[in-house]
Amino acid sequence: MLLLFLVIIGFLQTSLIYLYTENQRKSEVTSYLQALQQSDNLFGEGELLSEKATELAEDIISNANIIFYASSGEKQMIHINRVFLKDKQIATYTEPVYYEGKTIGTIEVIYSIHESLELMLTQLIIYVIASIVILLLAWLVYKRMLRKTLDPLDRVIASVSEVVVGNLDELIVIDDAQADIAKLVDSTNELKARLHDSFQTIEENQRKLQQFVSDASHELKTPLTTIQGYSEVLLRGKLDNPERIRYSLESMLDQTKRLTNIVNELLELSKLDRKVQMGKIELNLNDILEELSPLLKMIQEGREIKLTLGEVPNVLMNRNKVEQVILNIVQNAIFHSDKNTPILMRTYYENEKVIMAITDYGEGIAEEHLPFIFDRFYRIDTDRSREIGGTGLGLAICQDIMHAHNGEIKLQSIIGKETTFFISFPMMNE
Repeated sequence: MLLLFLVIIGFLQTSLIYLYTENQRKSEVTSYLQALQQSDNLFGEGELLSEKATELAEDIISNANIIFYASSGEKQMIHINRVFLKDKQIATYTEPVYYEGKTIGTIEVIYSIHESLELMLTQLIIYVIASIVILLLAWLVYKRMLRKTLDPLDRVIASVSEVVVGNLDELIVIDDAQADIAKLVDSTNELKARLHDSFQTIEENQRKLQQFVSDASHELKTPLTTIQGYSEVLLRGKLDNPERIRYSLESMLDQTKRLTNIVNELLELSKLDRKVQMGKIELNLNDILEELSPLLKMIQEGREIKLTLGEVPNVLMNRNKVEQVILNIVQNAIFHSDKNTPILMRTYYENEKVIMAITDYGEGIAEEHLPFIFDRFYRIDTDRSREIGGTGLGLAICQDIMHAHNGEIKLQSIIGKETTFFISFPMMNE
């Protein structure tokens, strides 16, 4: 398209040159005829023109051949330009000659147009060549610009094609990218980040699942081994002492209860993991604590439990599940603190949340254990936990129950001094 445009421009300019030359010739012919008509002593011998006509031709129209045809039929060469006598590329102009109001003949002016044609052809060739050169330059510039535009895109494509799980955290960096390519790079990096987080979550979940299966197998294996051992001894009849038989049966019963507890807690966790909808109604946390007070006195084993109930609004909760959380934490406080120290329970309202804090003054929890305290089967003191019947699932269940309430459970602990669990419920939407 550009080449065609330039060729057209060249053709138009060449045409203008031709028209200008044509008008100039006609103007010269007209000027010569006017000069003839205004001359004195125009005629020479007979009806032929005098030397005056040749002189005027030399002055006005020296680059042409001029022939005069008298009315009598005589022919007279007025001016000869020998440069183009043999030139076949000519332009002829024929005009009548008037003198004193009468036609005395006809004059023929012959121009060589060879140089004009060469000039026009040269101009046209120059334009064509210039057009081709400009087109080539434009193509090179366009190609360079296109390459500059597409090169970042190619690098993005190459980077994306090399994406694997192991390098999802490596950002794609294109320094000289245009705005659109930069947006594409940002979107690609965001996608990689989300994929990286997803894979990290999957890997973490797989690790936790493997750890869970391993811990669950270990927890189930211990009581099963005990039951199997005592059963084999009893079947072989090697125990003839009634007290030893009774001890064996009681041990088997204890281990069976332990298995039942583990299975029930695993079923509870499975239900919470499936996010089964639990029925929640509008309740007041203080009312639940007051109703639990008799039960707390039964399990306190002579401990002092101090209740400090602040003014708190109602929240949505499942009574049984919340009671389960409270009892679990209080039992942990009883097991892990000195019997001569009280257990403090208080409720208060803060930052659009209803909060219950349970504090015991016992051994505390070392800082390195705090990040894992809510993990399933996690125990700080494995032997002691098993002695008191702990499965390592209680706090994990508490956390899942609070998450099901859109709440949270946290703890603060000072080793050798105290531990406080904070249970918080969000306000109801009006």
